[in-house]
Amino acid sequence: MRNFKLMIVMLIALLVFTGCSAANEVEPEVTDEPMKAVFIVRTNLGDKSFNDSAWSGLKMAEAELGYEVSAVEIGGDQTKYEPTFIDAVESDADIILVGSPALIEVADQYVDQYPDKKFVYFDVAPTFVNNHDNVVALAFKQNESSFLAGALAGLMTESNNIGFVGGTENIVINDFLTGYIKGATYTNPEVKVQVSFIGSFSDAAKGKELGLVQIDNGADFVHSVAGGAGLGVIEAVTERQVWSIGVDADQALALKDTSPEKSEVIITSALKLVGNALFEVFKTIEDGSVQWGSLYSMGINEKAAGIAVNEYYEKNVPADVKATMLEIENKVKSGEIEVASAFDLTQDEINALKDSVRP
Repeated sequence: MRNFKLMIVMLIALLVFTGCSAANEVEPEVTDEPMKAVFIVRTNLGDKSFNDSAWSGLKMAEAELGYEVSAVEIGGDQTKYEPTFIDAVESDADIILVGSPALIEVADQYVDQYPDKKFVYFDVAPTFVNNHDNVVALAFKQNESSFLAGALAGLMTESNNIGFVGGTENIVINDFLTGYIKGATYTNPEVKVQVSFIGSFSDAAKGKELGLVQIDNGADFVHSVAGGAGLGVIEAVTERQVWSIGVDADQALALKDTSPEKSEVIITSALKLVGNALFEVFKTIEDGSVQWGSLYSMGINEKAAGIAVNEYYEKNVPADVKATMLEIENKVKSGEIEVASAFDLTQDEINALKDSVRP
């Protein structure tokens, strides 16, 4: 009996000890923090063009991949490039996105000092050499988009006089210009092209001024490649009721709700689908297939370039022109048409190309 009571006591003690141990045991904390991505915007969002297109890629990552995204707008102040970049890198962001040559030049000085951070450079030259194990670089074949835009303008112009208004003259904008001139002369050897540069991607007033000058000098199509400053060009086109060709995003659809009268004059846009390309990169980061240290070249065949085919295009482009445009696009896709690129030309050759179509 005594032994039986001793066994009961020992059993109770064991149960109490086990219970206390279970109660005091601390489960390891499981954290599933979302990836944080910050986009450093050289100017501002709201341009209905390049910046907004890029931002759409981050918003897709937020909606579909659970990313936490933010944007830092510099407003074009070059003195803020370096401190803004450093602040972003030293924040809790996992991925920093930089999308302009000037900012990439700054970033390239620092990325190796932050091996635990990841960087996405986009809109680099196709000749860009990526020597960084924590960087993915994206180059775009914007010349293919503007080739199609120029081909359309060449087919539809009634004055044989079309325009191009760029932001700051640089190699990327000249790549748009090269494609535009080559496309226009491909479909219309008699066409003339007026070329102007604003000197800014944010000065919409200057954009409007140059747009009006080109229209008053006979242009019935004006292709603006100037970010936020290009909105001024669209204002000029709307006032004069000629045709505009937008850039980067589908600008007719982007303006449809807020400025429907402007959408009506944007017959198409030369698409540079930055947002789609960035979202594809985010997906490869998620599934582990991303190749850090690589350069991706994105064009029509990668669904990162083309022209906007929307309700305005369908309504305003004649059926025979649509058929011709489809043939031309297929030839670009297949390589039958090799679109010239400013990256393969010297500045003297680019100047000669501009002179060859000067009105």
